[in-house]
Amino acid sequence: MTRSIKQNILVFFVFLSINLSVFFFVLPAFSVPFISKQKEIEMGRSADKEVTTHFGIYQNKALQLYVNEIGQKLVSGLTNKEFNRFYFKLVDSSEINAFALPGGYIYVTIGLLAVLNDESELASVLGHEIAHVTLHHGAKLMIRSIGAQILSVGGALANPKNAGKWIAISSALFQQINLGYGRDAELESDSQGMLNSVEAGYHPFSMINFLKTLRKQEIMSGQAYHGFQATHPETKERIIKSSSFALSLSRKYSSSTTNRSKYLMKIKGLVYGGKKYLKDQKIYKPKYLDIYEVKKGDTLNIISRKLYEDHRRSYEIATINGIKEEAELKEGFMLKMIKDGTYN
Repeated sequence: MTRSIKQNILVFFVFLSINLSVFFFVLPAFSVPFISKQKEIEMGRSADKEVTTHFGIYQNKALQLYVNEIGQKLVSGLTNKEFNRFYFKLVDSSEINAFALPGGYIYVTIGLLAVLNDESELASVLGHEIAHVTLHHGAKLMIRSIGAQILSVGGALANPKNAGKWIAISSALFQQINLGYGRDAELESDSQGMLNSVEAGYHPFSMINFLKTLRKQEIMSGQAYHGFQATHPETKERIIKSSSFALSLSRKYSSSTTNRSKYLMKIKGLVYGGKKYLKDQKIYKPKYLDIYEVKKGDTLNIISRKLYEDHRRSYEIATINGIKEEAELKEGFMLKMIKDGTYN
């Protein structure tokens, strides 16, 4: 490449970075300057290899099919899908996370499944990630990052057939997406995801219930969802904004499907805790989720003493089930329980 061509590329991308905000205000939400939908699909496909190599796929076919079934149900209800195919995968990581790559690649960790308490909550999370895809947040994130990669990205855009460049970009993209897309994008996806799940027949307050459980998990374990870095809205803010939107949705939609029992039976035996990624060499004590059906007269203290011989674990039971420690339990109500060992 001649010096003059390099200079021209440099000038072009400096101009782009200066005027980037203009592009986002004047173009529709579905438009991304310089990146076609086909390129987004290629980026997602390349980064998908990074994801599966890093985390590994959770080896439970029935659970994989279940997550995909809910995801495809949500996609089928979209007016504008943007992409013809969506891929939903359950990855083998104890981290509480879900994320999406450009082109329709969406992932949920087993750590997140363990936190969720019903199918409706799963739908709200998948709806959130679907919104990241349809609103092209991943591609826009790449554009915003151009300033730090002017020449390498410039070369890739100047020559779209350069697969090696795109693989490098998509790998970097995955790393950034895993930290969140930024405050505005996350809040936008919250509202779009809630609308998507409610239109599919799920409960409008499921996202709020999930976020409240998440808040308790953060306090108890210090582990945060989706990175919660400086660019990510705090859980408290998300709860407040989502609650207002859920209230307005509840006035318009009467659906209240949660499918709690079905969901809990699906995740019975799910590995709890453990490795965070495929090559994690740390030694973890094996644990799994079991399901307990409440008996007449049960309280969390009684259940804790009965199953653990320790009443002090009642707070843990309450937290992972998204209920209050002093909650009155109805006979037949199902609870997630953390058990030591492996599920048989």
